[in-house]
Amino acid sequence: MRSMWKGSLGWGMVAIPVKLYGATDDKKISMHQLHTECHSRIKMPRYCSQCDRQVETSEIVKGYEISKDKYVEVTESDLDTLPLNSLKSIQIDAFVEKVGDLRYYKDCYFLSPEEVGVKAFVLFVKAMEDAGVVGISKISIREREQLCCVRPFEGILLLQTLHWTDEFRDYGELIPFATITDAELEMAGKLVGAMTKEVSLENYKDSYREALIELINAKLEGRTIEAAPAPPKQDADLAKQLLASLNAITAK
Repeated sequence: MRSMWKGSLGWGMVAIPVKLYGATDDKKISMHQLHTECHSRIKMPRYCSQCDRQVETSEIVKGYEISKDKYVEVTESDLDTLPLNSLKSIQIDAFVEKVGDLRYYKDCYFLSPEEVGVKAFVLFVKAMEDAGVVGISKISIREREQLCCVRPFEGILLLQTLHWTDEFRDYGELIPFATITDAELEMAGKLVGAMTKEVSLENYKDSYREALIELINAKLEGRTIEAAPAPPKQDADLAKQLLASLNAITAK
């Protein structure tokens, strides 16, 4: 794999040279916009209205708008000289047992050591495993500083970027209220119990992506595919829905 970031993992006074790798692949099927009349692809040209012409990528720089049509130009070399330790270092600030609020988690990356830092890296991973903790730090990638945590993962480290707390949305108005009976709660508990089992997430597949590929192949071959059947109508009585669900699960 090709690394996307190089720097050091700071642990007290120990600095371990490490590389960062993407931990997942996006298997999303990309589609383009077409003109319905001629089926030509709709393009989005980079166009400068002042010069009245299209421009190349090499002619483009970033700019921060300070007022209408006035910008401060920011170059790649400017970004590389920002006074941030997180540009080239992941300095562990503290260890915690877990990051409890699931809203924090964003993307996953692998951290692996440079050859010169293997022993210190292995020691760091084993010490974290024995203590059952994760490390809290910051890292600057993709032109922004991000809160992150690192945790042992099958011999390497898994770095997970985290949302900043001020990015959380208030959800108070979304909390619903309803009156439920003891009988409904008991039946719901039985249904949850009946559906609780050991599962392997490896057995779950992206059915939408597979169906989309089949649709594309069918169109190429002049075939039609059957639409999914409409879901059966549900009984309005919640207790009857729960009972029917429980009977269906226990009948398997």
